[in-house]
Amino acid sequence: MAGDARLPGWLYDDGMPEKDTAHSDDPLDQMLTRSDALMERLTELLDEADFDGSPRGEAALGMCVVAMEHATALRALMALGLPTSAVSLMRLQFEALTRAMWLIYAASDAAIEKLSAPLTLETEQAAKNLPSAKEMIDQIGKRVGQGVPAAAHGMLTQFKDVSWNAMNSFVHGGIHPLRRSADGFPAHLALQVLRNSNGLSTMTGMTMAVLTGDESIVQPMSKIQPAFADCLPDLIKP
Repeated sequence: MAGDARLPGWLYDDGMPEKDTAHSDDPLDQMLTRSDALMERLTELLDEADFDGSPRGEAALGMCVVAMEHATALRALMALGLPTSAVSLMRLQFEALTRAMWLIYAASDAAIEKLSAPLTLETEQAAKNLPSAKEMIDQIGKRVGQGVPAAAHGMLTQFKDVSWNAMNSFVHGGIHPLRRSADGFPAHLALQVLRNSNGLSTMTGMTMAVLTGDESIVQPMSKIQPAFADCLPDLIKP
């Protein structure tokens, strides 16, 4: 690991809406409070870390930062009572994480070069040919056992299989957002959205930990699930 890349200081700034949820009995408020605590723990583990400074490492870290930003925005929208818009961000969060993992484990040097180039009309056009989420997951899957953790590929696959159609509907103005807007957004669904987003954030944190090459960060990151099981999805059964 080159170890000369650092996180931007603004990534984990507390930009959430001012709202006292610490002593609320509302399940959504409690979930938001626990979600914030999870992010604080991820920050604690990663804030002073050094990351892989290679072009591949910097591109992957950049996509992790994007994924974390989407997660922060999703929680902010939930806190503001805008769950339909919040759900749409979960697809962006998922795709940013998938891209980050693909960049680490499966992307060619040519693809890294495309994404690392300064933004111009020409480089924008060149980057249009990068693989879709499904293609990236398939390529990651082909490298399981060759440095790719099977569990990480399994979580990406399960998340996409379960959530993809609904996420597409929210993003593209389908039946899901229309009915949720007209009929109301069930509380249990809002809680599940936060759990799923937190799960993606935890996976992103683990991906960032891998980019440090530091076992003193990787090991505690890998044990974060039990402490925050109340705000994370259930673990995949082997």
